Amino acid sequence: MRLVIALTLVAACSVPAKQAPSDGGLGGDADSGGTTGPGGPLDTTIDSEPAMFSNVADAQFTFHSNDSSATFECVVDAHAAQPCSSPFSQILADGSHTFSVRAEDGNGNVDDTPAEYVWTIDTVAPDTMLTLAPPAADNSVMVEFDFTSNEDNVTFECSLDNAGFVACTSGQLFGPVGNGAHSFAVRARDRAGNVDATPATYAWTVDTSTPDTQIASGPTGSTRATTASFTFTSPDAGAGATFQCSLDGAPFAVCTSPFTTPVLAQGSHTFEVRVTDAVGNVDPTPATRTWIIDLTPPDTTITGGPSGTVPIASASFTFTSNETGVTFACTLDASPAAPCTSPFAAHTLAQGAHTFTVQATDAAGNVDPTPASRTWTVDTVAPTIAITSGPANGSMSGPYVTFAFTVSDGTVTCSVDGGAFAACASPVAMNLPAGSHSFEIEATDAAGNVATATRAWKIACAAPDATGAAGQLHLDDGGQTLKNAVAGGAAATLGDTTAPEPDDPAEVKNGRFGGALAFTAANGDHVTWPAALPAASALTLEMWVLPDAAAGTRTLFASGDGRVALTVTADSPTQVHVSFGLTNGTAQTVASASVAAGAWHHVLVSFAEPSMRMWVDGVRTELDTASAGTPFALDSILLGGAAAAAYSGTLDEVWLAETAITSDADALARYCPL
Repeated sequence: MRLVIALTLVAACSVPAKQAPSDGGLGGDADSGGTTGPGGPLDTTIDSEPAMFSNVADAQFTFHSNDSSATFECVVDAHAAQPCSSPFSQILADGSHTFSVRAEDGNGNVDDTPAEYVWTIDTVAPDTMLTLAPPAADNSVMVEFDFTSNEDNVTFECSLDNAGFVACTSGQLFGPVGNGAHSFAVRARDRAGNVDATPATYAWTVDTSTPDTQIASGPTGSTRATTASFTFTSPDAGAGATFQCSLDGAPFAVCTSPFTTPVLAQGSHTFEVRVTDAVGNVDPTPATRTWIIDLTPPDTTITGGPSGTVPIASASFTFTSNETGVTFACTLDASPAAPCTSPFAAHTLAQGAHTFTVQATDAAGNVDPTPASRTWTVDTVAPTIAITSGPANGSMSGPYVTFAFTVSDGTVTCSVDGGAFAACASPVAMNLPAGSHSFEIEATDAAGNVATATRAWKIACAAPDATGAAGQLHLDDGGQTLKNAVAGGAAATLGDTTAPEPDDPAEVKNGRFGGALAFTAANGDHVTWPAALPAASALTLEMWVLPDAAAGTRTLFASGDGRVALTVTADSPTQVHVSFGLTNGTAQTVASASVAAGAWHHVLVSFAEPSMRMWVDGVRTELDTASAGTPFALDSILLGGAAAAAYSGTLDEVWLAETAITSDADALARYCPL
């Protein structure tokens, strides 16, 4: 309910007025009209007087004349004139009154326009009455009061909660007011200034405070129960207060404590309750309780921890669940389940297999029926490596090296000369240039344990062995005349004769090992060699070649009957390939991949039916369906070719045998990389 208080203030004022005398008052002397004093016509002036509406019975006036020697006559109401002087005072009854005064000079002249003043005396106070007020208990902060008086033309003054009286009007709004007890007083004031000594008063109580509601009991969190009962209360639940309840957002409806829900579905639910107090204030923040009906067991997940085989005797597992607010129980191997938290740590584990299991229980009491489990193996023992053959530490060996080794377990990688490790298996064979070398084996087992074994040795490279069994030839230029390695064999001839010719190759000192022969294709440089070997059905031919990329196919070696030939062919201005051919009615050929022109390359070819093999810089190509037919003639040999097949480049360490080298080990033992 809203109450309005209206205040109207009326100001009273007095206006002194000089008036003409009334009948029976002071009249002008018939003989004095127009009489003048020393300063002009004689005149009278009232200086002070009572208020126009006065509550003082003693009326007091002061006055003067423009003739300082003048005397005065005064008249009050209809009474006779009487001599008077300023100030003039007279006690009068309530009602309307008139006062007039005139001056008279020493010559008997009088003011023919006396000064006059009319006023009202009122000494009775008005009475004040309330006509509208708020209820004795209210929740409005703005209140209205209506009031009146037994007198007209009054003004009102109001006081709220014993504060000073201030002007007001009936129907005026007061406020805002706070909670608690309040008082109101109003008094009337009339035009004479009389004030109601017994103001009209009223007392009431304001309560705008929001009531509060509390839930005293009921489910929280998660539960497996499908119904719920709530009790609630409020400090404002006095007489006239009521409660309203809402379940899962439904409209609020009147309810009482306790409140029991119907059977509810699985999921989240919310209960709300609010109080309305006796004056109608509603709790704006209802008490709320949210809970979850959970009938679904949680799921447990191991998020971190060892698996497989690990090289440490301790373990730390992290785990979680698809639900929040769960608890966990952990089991290690055959130990009983015990409460645990993530992470779970285990120490000083024995070698071998272990199993960790963790099971979640949610806040509603549901237990994971399929606990998470992890099995792993502890292995802190590194593999063992034994190098069973190969150059010993600090030893000297040839260019072809083979290491054999055994490893107890794990993945094996090898590194040569500090290079990148790569997967390897025993035996490991390699051709290496002259100098210091190292070979390292690393074994890593499933747990990550690592073992290493290392050998360091040196390689010395030298020209192929020129000695051999009977029937072998070796051609080399050691700064001396080319000779036959076979005892009693004829020496090789540069060109066609023993005399120097334009087709003779030049002897050079910068061969692969010592001196060598440099061939110029334009001159048709070549070497003839009366090998004087019997016809053969098997052979091995070896040489070091440094070919130019001359266009066409150039002859490196050819047997006297032309059935055996070793050639080099240009693939590009910087690349060549080498071919080994055997003719038996049809050509039978093996060829290498392209190699760089202008660089030394080791070439070894062999034939032993049905295999024709060629190794160029240790890389083998072969034909396993070769056939010689009849033995081929080795009574003479041509190096360097002639005419269009003339070779351009350098040859060194030419070696021929009537037996075949068939194994990689034997062939690669003769190859020493640059």
